[in-house]
Amino acid sequence: MSAPKVCLTITASTIMEAVHLAKENEPWIDLIELRADYLWEDELPRIGEFPTLVSRPCILTIRRKRDGGLFEGDDIDRMVLFSEMGNYDYVDLETDFRAPKLQILAELSHVRIIRSAHYFEPTSPDVILKMDKKVHSPYEIPKVAFTPRSAADMAELFAKVKQLPKRDRIICAMGGVGFPSRVLAQRLGSFLTFTSPRKLSANTATLGHTDPISLQQTYDFKNISGKTALCGVTGWPLTVTSSPKVHRKFYEEENLNALMLPMPAEKIEDALKLAETLEMKGLAVTIPHKEALLPHLDEADEAVKIIGAANTVVFREGKKIGYNTDAPGFAKALKTLIQKDSLKGLRTAVLGSGGAAKAIAYALYKEGAETTVFARDLAKAKTVADKYGFASAFLTDLTSDFKPDIIVQCTSVGLQGSATEGMDPIPQYEFQGREVLYDIIYKPEATPLILRAQKKGCLASNGLSMLIEQAKLQHQLFFHTN
Repeated sequence: MSAPKVCLTITASTIMEAVHLAKENEPWIDLIELRADYLWEDELPRIGEFPTLVSRPCILTIRRKRDGGLFEGDDIDRMVLFSEMGNYDYVDLETDFRAPKLQILAELSHVRIIRSAHYFEPTSPDVILKMDKKVHSPYEIPKVAFTPRSAADMAELFAKVKQLPKRDRIICAMGGVGFPSRVLAQRLGSFLTFTSPRKLSANTATLGHTDPISLQQTYDFKNISGKTALCGVTGWPLTVTSSPKVHRKFYEEENLNALMLPMPAEKIEDALKLAETLEMKGLAVTIPHKEALLPHLDEADEAVKIIGAANTVVFREGKKIGYNTDAPGFAKALKTLIQKDSLKGLRTAVLGSGGAAKAIAYALYKEGAETTVFARDLAKAKTVADKYGFASAFLTDLTSDFKPDIIVQCTSVGLQGSATEGMDPIPQYEFQGREVLYDIIYKPEATPLILRAQKKGCLASNGLSMLIEQAKLQHQLFFHTN
């Protein structure tokens, strides 16, 4: 079976906009799906012309509203539009849309039928097996787009496709949890993977599409094979992660056939199941799983045992081994920022009491910094602080009277895509201009807290440098340990 094709799904309002987007993305794609249900009504008479204006084979799709599309006409109206399929290479017809005349027209026009079923309510991957049995003609390509309930469903999907006989078929898991199916279409034996132009990404955001440029530049899609080494990054909801891009640079520098795959998982055990099913080398672990991971580890390094949180798990000889690269990664990033070899004696305020705050408190302890942990929950702040002989206080107690040299923001307040995006964790604090602010959030690049600190003349940084430094250590653990 040949490598999966990259299909660009175009949800434009006009034919000329669709043509422009097709040409713009041409170097990165193999096929184009025209979603004619998105076209303005006065553009519909031109759908037959579209394939003659682009340089890639085309799929004609007119998706009904009940199937997740925008088309509201009746079946007769759709049949009239589908009769313009002559210049297309493929036409997408739902399993319940049996139109003998269109099937004959498709055969006479040498247009292959994609026979599709969509499941928007969370369901079991068993629908893949059921759909495959319904399509007997080799001229038709069965397509199933379903919504997985969890990362465990994704593990089951990758296991179950091994039971299927070889043939052209399209398998898509929708939504964020289903994203691995888009990147690993080769492992699923899928005929193609769907992408969307960046300019129209909002139209397909809930489906789990990425854009074709990112698919190649971040995941090296065209070179994925059974020999590609897999690593993952997991968290919840994991709407934003730069880890795949960061690790891609390491792979390119060392000429490694490898990729890091985003794996949104509400439960860490589901992420571990998927990682093991895919035979991954390791996982980068982020909010909120850094502490929940610990009971699932077979071994852990000293930092994990002391901190009580792990951000890295390596799969080695059947064992799950936990590490914490956040602590040394943060220390290196902060010392580089302030251009010092040591943090000893610096008066430091740590905001937060979660897994990241625990790692940073450990790093500051190892560096000899004078630290106070501030959190909304004083008991949690005290738990973190007491381990190292640090002071603790309520988050609202941090004022300019504290006179910190360094403020390290470790909460998720301000994180892009979260409920607190655009918020400030310490609105009561007045920057004096002498403090250094290190906010471990890196998306957005500048949180409201960073902008406020910079306005007062403070040296302020987001967490990208920490991400890079800790990722270097993760990469060493994944690929360069015995």
